Amino acid sequence: MDLPPELSEIEYYLLVAEFDLLWSRRPEAALRERMDQMMCRIEAFEAAHAFLFVRSASA
Repeated sequence: MDLPPELSEIEYYLLVAEFDLLWSRRPEAALRERMDQMMCRIEAFEAAHAFLFVRSASA
């Protein structure tokens, strides 16, 4: 399986918004597969850009 190109920050936020929209829909096989692919890309972006998601100890 070829890895898709790295997401930009804007693409990441668009992908998260699309995932959130799909999350509320009735699950279908094609939809679940798409969401699995989306999660892989979201997790890869977050792992590569962990500094964007660091929370302070007081939060």
